[in-house]
Amino acid sequence: MLIPLQTGQNCTVRVPDVDRGPADPKNFLVVVMAECEGLYTVGCRERKLASKFTAADLQVISENLLSIDEAPDAEIPLRTAVTKATGGQGYVKCMCLSGCSSGRCSCSRKRVLCNSGCHPEKSCNNLNQNINSLLPNFHYKVLLTI
Repeated sequence: MLIPLQTGQNCTVRVPDVDRGPADPKNFLVVVMAECEGLYTVGCRERKLASKFTAADLQVISENLLSIDEAPDAEIPLRTAVTKATGGQGYVKCMCLSGCSSGRCSCSRKRVLCNSGCHPEKSCNNLNQNINSLLPNFHYKVLLTI
């Protein structure tokens, strides 16, 4: 039998694989806000989660890292809360065929250099940028002589 949770108790909820990116955490910190017929309303720093959870869905933690006052009353889905808390998946990838020279390249729009996962066998103008534009105040000639 599961022990009932108390209002204000800190827990973690498992984030389903479909709701998280490769760099997002598998568990998410929440605080119990209310209980109704065995279903718990929980909140996080971003907002109150729209889904209700059972005691089996929540893993109690001993530390009090989050209080009910820190969770705003507006509701959001778990996926949105995880994305807001962690900044999203964290990976930028383009599939350009034109060498990343147009404004359609998602990497250059976000001011990120293309990487090997973008388009491995295509030429790329966003990969071979001048080091002076990336590090304007850095004396890279010192590194080349070492």
